[in-house]
Amino acid sequence: MENVITAYILAGGKSQRMGTDKGFLEWKGQSFMANIIAAVTPVVGGNIVIVSSDERYDALGVTRISDIVSNKGPLGGIYSALKHTATKRNLILSVDVPMISSELLQWLVDAHSNAYQMTQVQVDEKSCPLVAVYDRSVRILLPEFLSANQLKVRKFVEELSHQTLSVPEQWSAQLQNINTPEEYKNLNQ
Repeated sequence: MENVITAYILAGGKSQRMGTDKGFLEWKGQSFMANIIAAVTPVVGGNIVIVSSDERYDALGVTRISDIVSNKGPLGGIYSALKHTATKRNLILSVDVPMISSELLQWLVDAHSNAYQMTQVQVDEKSCPLVAVYDRSVRILLPEFLSANQLKVRKFVEELSHQTLSVPEQWSAQLQNINTPEEYKNLNQ
């Protein structure tokens, strides 16, 4: 598994809706970031990289890189990850899915076909391009989008050869994004 796939956890956002860095919020006794690292480790081993300029993440003991191009949102984070990676396949995750499990991530990685540039999951009709496997080659397509400020990840995905997998019902709650204080409060109830 080492050197076959790398996981990148995007945590470079401004967290405007939440009002604080989501990666440091707690769920089940540990930070969102620590929960995601725990879930992804059985899938990728030590190939885990946090994409963030926040040096506090260094305390978690995994590699951290900063965005190559700042203020470009998740698409800029994906670009930074794919420019950094040495592996063909890359698991890209946002920091706001603390309930994600190793089982769901392994299922996604196993289902990804190298015939596609990207494989994402979906729940109901909502696709999740930030819980996805991206081929390293996608990095050559990103500068055009970033320089034109076309920053919608779903629009970018439409340009890729991709597959979308419906998440089995037993895992669907794991993909709930926690972006607002209200969503965080509901998570902890």
